[in-house]
Amino acid sequence: MVKLSFDNIAQQFEKLGACDASVVAANIGIIENAQRRISVLLDDKKCSARSIASAEYAAAACAFYDYVCTLNAREKLIVTMTGKASANTDYKSRIESAKDLRESALRAIEPVMLGCDFLFRTVEG
Repeated sequence: MVKLSFDNIAQQFEKLGACDASVVAANIGIIENAQRRISVLLDDKKCSARSIASAEYAAAACAFYDYVCTLNAREKLIVTMTGKASANTDYKSRIESAKDLRESALRAIEPVMLGCDFLFRTVEG
């Protein structure tokens, strides 16, 4: 298993989400999960310093996608001055953008992955 830097992944996640350290701290589990998922997909023999940096970015993109999906899953209630409540749950375009980013980052590291052709077939449906 290739060792990826959690700090590098967290920094990339912070940039992708345009968020601050408190958001990163609140989502450490999502970031660690993405780090593990990408680490086990990489071929030790094929990885260079450059491909590891790309893999860290891919892990951050995966974490960002998971984060956006998590935000979408949370209940977003808005209460007006008259007391009327409505839910704001339109994350569709943000989810699609995060998905495209994730797929692009995964394709970039495909040459150093351990025979993961199935990954791209399942992501596309």
